[in-house]
Amino acid sequence: MHFTDTYLPRRDGVVTSLRTLRAAQAAAGHDVHCVVPAHGDQVDEPGLLRLPALACGVADLRLARWALCARGTREQLVADLGEYRPDVVHVHTPGPAGLLGVLLAARLGVPLVQTYHTDLHAYAEAYRVPGWALRLLLRLYAGRLGQPARLVGGRAAVLSEGNRLLLGDARAVVVPTRAVLDRVALPVHPTRMALIPTGVGERPASRAEAGAFRAGHGIGPKDPLVLFVGRVNREKGVDLLVPAFARVLAASPKARLVLVGAVYERRWLARLLREAGPGVADRVVLTGQQPPHVVAAAYAAADVFAFPSRTDTQALVLQEAALAGLPAVLADPSLHRYGTLDGNAVLADPDPEAFGDAVLRLLTDRRAARRLGAAARACAAGHTPQRYAEAMHAVYTAAGTCPLDGAAYTTVPGAGTPVGTTRAATGG
Repeated sequence: MHFTDTYLPRRDGVVTSLRTLRAAQAAAGHDVHCVVPAHGDQVDEPGLLRLPALACGVADLRLARWALCARGTREQLVADLGEYRPDVVHVHTPGPAGLLGVLLAARLGVPLVQTYHTDLHAYAEAYRVPGWALRLLLRLYAGRLGQPARLVGGRAAVLSEGNRLLLGDARAVVVPTRAVLDRVALPVHPTRMALIPTGVGERPASRAEAGAFRAGHGIGPKDPLVLFVGRVNREKGVDLLVPAFARVLAASPKARLVLVGAVYERRWLARLLREAGPGVADRVVLTGQQPPHVVAAAYAAADVFAFPSRTDTQALVLQEAALAGLPAVLADPSLHRYGTLDGNAVLADPDPEAFGDAVLRLLTDRRAARRLGAAARACAAGHTPQRYAEAMHAVYTAAGTCPLDGAAYTTVPGAGTPVGTTRAATGG
């Protein structure tokens, strides 16, 4: 039974990872249920269990409101979910739905597995979440789990205490890349940690589809195209990418920047485009959130993939771009070194001049760009959905047979010192 605070119609890396895993598990014959916040535009799916939810006003997130209900209502919900008799509870997010998964696992006495997808400290900083709000939330979480909460310290200390509450009883904590451990100290014994990158399936697009994407957005067949895929928000580094693209335009006036993804802060983005200088906004295409087949056509149509984020823990879009043979420019040294592309991307300093120059070099040296794209594709091709599901199944099996005591828990793939290598985590 999976628990997540983000799901369709919202699209992000957690949703992609979870849906990939669910599909592979179902194909292998496992009985899979997924507990998610309800959304008015949600399409029903087999095994989807929807919780009444409220919009929180941030990035179209909806938060399950069970934790605010009367005690009798909460207890009935836990009892109802318990009737499904899950063998393993897998929590993917730290919101109210994730909290419910932690509580259910404790009540049923079944193994709890967590995946730490999100750099909470970076997101709290990007969205300027006040410390008082985090402390209030921490009190609520501690109360629902029947545990004391330490409220000493600032925002970082409160987030670390929240991680302790949610991760402390997990039999295994999965991290998608070593970059996670470079950013935050998780309160988990190394022998309970597993490094397992999400596998991404290839979505090929034809030349005709790529051409149709360009034509549909008024982009010429030979115009240099720089692509970004993800939420068009401040935590994704868009405030670095836009001025960097202005530098690209100065040397390549026909270049276009395509931003594929939901825009939640339109005023902020409009101001960013104005500040980039005259003519920049006219060369930027905003497509909004798109279904997978349109995103695949965007990858096929592009010349360079720009990924300026320094908050991502894996960045599945890098694998998607690589599978399309698209060379990438990154600004995150940890993701470049430890990510699934194994360094087969250009690393640029996180300033507009350096990042723009790196993009421009790939646009002008097409031979080097093709070599880099081919090397990235070879790396990404090794991380398949099937291998991902097999690695997770090994974690579930170990979680069900090993006690929660560190020293005995060394059978998890990638546990302990091998956490530093992707190859060790996936068994090949």
